[in-house]
Amino acid sequence: MGTAAWVCFDCRAAVRRNTAFSGEVPCPTCGKLCSYLGYRIPVPPKSKLREWSALHQQLARERSDRALAADEAAVRNRHDLEQEIARLETMPANEGRAKAVRLLKRRLSGSNA
Repeated sequence: MGTAAWVCFDCRAAVRRNTAFSGEVPCPTCGKLCSYLGYRIPVPPKSKLREWSALHQQLARERSDRALAADEAAVRNRHDLEQEIARLETMPANEGRAKAVRLLKRRLSGSNA
């Protein structure tokens, strides 16, 4: 197993833990929670402020992109459920379709939470 890096952008401190570690890592200097970098992203030297700033901006951008992609996927899923419900409701009624529509509507109402 390898080691992954967690960093504190306030102190520009890095902490290494086993890649299987799943807890929160406090900064050894200030005690705030560190941000997870992984094992592939190199940690810049403490004295290179520009590189630390660029790394912080890159992580913020990636976090924002992931949140946007998750929102888009949720909207796409909701739209697909609504379309499937509409398609099933236009077909002649029978027990199986009614049950399928109920289940899809339940999934749709659960996706709002």
